[in-house]
Amino acid sequence: MTHMKYFKAVALSAAISLATAGNTQCAVSSRGTADISANIPEFIILHYYSSLSLNFATPESEALDEGSSTLNVTWKGDASGGEELAASNLMSAKMELDGTTTTVRMPNVWAVRGFSKNGTASVTATIPSGKGTLSNGESQIGISNVQVSDNSNTGATITTALNGIARSRATVGSILMDLDFSRTNRSGTHSGGQYTITASTM
Repeated sequence: MTHMKYFKAVALSAAISLATAGNTQCAVSSRGTADISANIPEFIILHYYSSLSLNFATPESEALDEGSSTLNVTWKGDASGGEELAASNLMSAKMELDGTTTTVRMPNVWAVRGFSKNGTASVTATIPSGKGTLSNGESQIGISNVQVSDNSNTGATITTALNGIARSRATVGSILMDLDFSRTNRSGTHSGGQYTITASTM
């Protein structure tokens, strides 16, 4: 009888030990690592003004005293001799051009942003055929030598940085052009000229 109680006690103790061991078993887990890649397309955004009006400053009107001259006059009314005015010796006015052409720089009139294979873009300025003249009747202003500038590089075509698509990181640039006033004789609006700006990924 005593042996029977002993075996029952041993069996109960073993059962309790197995149950306890089952409750304290460590959790099972698996782990994996994934490689990530992203394929970004070439993409470019060009910002520009489709219309620009250039308002030139009004120069000061002047009367320039060119000195004195003594003329010999015939009884028929013809006068000659003495000092005569010539274009080559006229006094300089406060408003003078170096010849008849002046270079106009229009700051911050285009911008680019986007993605390219090497992080740069090509920006080009051209004059469309037949659009190199501003006119007001017979009075004309010629347009030539249009260039783009990102304030580091200037030329008809430049390579400039693409800094992504955020507006805050856009590359902003200027346009330069030569205006020829040799055939200009009227005030007022002269119109009809154009330039085209092209931005391409590289």
